[in-house]
Amino acid sequence: MNEKAKEKFLEIRDLFRRMSHEVCVVVESYYIWRTLTFARSIPEVGQEQAEKNAKLMALYKDFFIPTEQSHLQVFIIGLMKFFDKHPQALSIAALIKIIQENKGIFTADVLQLVYPDLAAIDAIKDDYSPITQDVVDHVEQLWEKHKGLIDSLKDVRDKQFAHTDTKTIKGTFVPNEVEALIEAVQEMFNKLSGCFDLSFTIWDHLKEDSVRSTQFMLENLERGEVLQMAEIKKKWG
Repeated sequence: MNEKAKEKFLEIRDLFRRMSHEVCVVVESYYIWRTLTFARSIPEVGQEQAEKNAKLMALYKDFFIPTEQSHLQVFIIGLMKFFDKHPQALSIAALIKIIQENKGIFTADVLQLVYPDLAAIDAIKDDYSPITQDVVDHVEQLWEKHKGLIDSLKDVRDKQFAHTDTKTIKGTFVPNEVEALIEAVQEMFNKLSGCFDLSFTIWDHLKEDSVRSTQFMLENLERGEVLQMAEIKKKWG
């Protein structure tokens, strides 16, 4: 019985890993999009730099326009995956459902089979449960808190990205609210994984790396343009 339970446990753990990858994609895409978009914002980078970035990105518009649009689509579609209601979708609700369906067979003994190192340091308690009502309630509260934005982004996904609606929609969002929703998804994930297999994931480095890499690209491109113009002037006068 424990071997079958272990096999099912590993199957669900794989779902957690796949979902963690989806979080990575959302975080990276959002912050690349945000950095590119706000590179032209005067309040964000100052008038001089905003004008330089706008001129530079206009020069290479065939790259920057589709790149910006692609990352916008990826992070919105990716975020909405977590709240998908389709029965076959890998979503927060689906993850809760499958854990609850197997709650009876996931005991401390099964967790010890999967993680002998945790068992060796007595990290696994006899009262272990793969999911609790407190965790489910917390996830639902976070979901409800961001319901307005979720509905708005879902409308954008359905009518602009999944297909193009014949009627123009006014799907807008505030970046700070999106960032709060991304953090809420991470909190939901960690609440569930912390209960399921006592694990915790940090994605902060993805945000920092994405912003730094995108800024570095713009800075290098700006330097390259200056050098190119100097070479042209030297060669042609």
